[in-house]
Amino acid sequence: MRRLKSKLAQSATQAGVVIILIAVLIIFYLLFMAPEDRAKLLGEDISNGNGGVPSGVKSTLFSQVPGRIYPLTSNLIEHTMPSFMVFTVTNAGELKRVDSLYIKNSAFSDSAGEVIFFYDAKTTNDVKLSFNIKKHSGRLIIKLNNNQLFDGEITETSPPPISLPSEYLQSRNVLTFTASEVGAAFWRVNEYELENVLVSAKITDYSGAFAEQHFSITPNEYDYFDKAVFDFLPDCPPRDEGLVQILINNRAIYTSYPDCGVKSRIEISKELLKPGDNTLVATTNSGAFLIDMPKIIIIQKEMPQPIFYFNVPNTLYDALYYGQRGLVLTLRFADAGSVKRGTLEVNDFKTFFEIQDIAYQTPIDPEFIVAGPNSVKITPQSDPIDMTELRMDVI
Repeated sequence: MRRLKSKLAQSATQAGVVIILIAVLIIFYLLFMAPEDRAKLLGEDISNGNGGVPSGVKSTLFSQVPGRIYPLTSNLIEHTMPSFMVFTVTNAGELKRVDSLYIKNSAFSDSAGEVIFFYDAKTTNDVKLSFNIKKHSGRLIIKLNNNQLFDGEITETSPPPISLPSEYLQSRNVLTFTASEVGAAFWRVNEYELENVLVSAKITDYSGAFAEQHFSITPNEYDYFDKAVFDFLPDCPPRDEGLVQILINNRAIYTSYPDCGVKSRIEISKELLKPGDNTLVATTNSGAFLIDMPKIIIIQKEMPQPIFYFNVPNTLYDALYYGQRGLVLTLRFADAGSVKRGTLEVNDFKTFFEIQDIAYQTPIDPEFIVAGPNSVKITPQSDPIDMTELRMDVI
């Protein structure tokens, strides 16, 4: 009897060891299985976190890729720029100065004087020739580039300046001075001794006549562009007349003598603008002008907000009503670095979200849901949001 009990106990111990070994092998087998296969074998649902399918998901009502969603903003966008000046400075300047010239004409010899100077038609005007006379006899003949300027006797010590016509001027100019011939009076000598020979002019500095500003237009502004205007206030001294030209991206939008102190508004067509960086340039040919309070105002067309629809069958609606099922909404974003703020709207029921993560999940109150068609709308608070997925799951 004792021997039989001992054999039974030994068999039971061996059977227990075998069961434990089998259990251990099953546990290791489950641990090394793929998560998806393990979930199917155990009848569980997968949860991948960070916006993955929530645990206990029974089905997915809908899933879409919304892309970029823009905020609701005013249809009027202002691009302000700092005030800036365009101006020219004109001063009297010397083109050429010669201390003295001696001109002589006699029956036996003659000598002429010559002065060479340079001229820039863009920056120089009102060119004059002046000199003092120390000695004179006969007539003085002056030519500019072989065009006669003066032929006559000068008896004054300081004669009035002689204007040099612009039509005679070239980039390089030659003034020649000669004395008249003596004729039959071979014993005479016609001569002029000139001092302080000066070619002067009004020279304009245009280095401040050009000013450049920049403003940026987003692709969204450009796509929904309706019209635009440029506002500015020209501020300039009285009687300081000058032509002002304003260009956008090298195309003129304004060329006029501005009404100083009167606000100006210029309409701008879409063809003059472009997405990204735009350049505004102002120039003047004379005077000084402050372009005060400049700004580009863009009026946009009404921007449609995307609405996403999903259908709730009657059986699911009843299950939601009795608490047998629930809904979870998942928003998946393109980046995890920026803060996403916006309004989530389900059938006109709104909730606010703010998240700095790759995804946002929230249960949906069954009171928000109706049997049949339902809608979801995402409205960013300020900045556009890039969304890679919008999904509604049944749990």
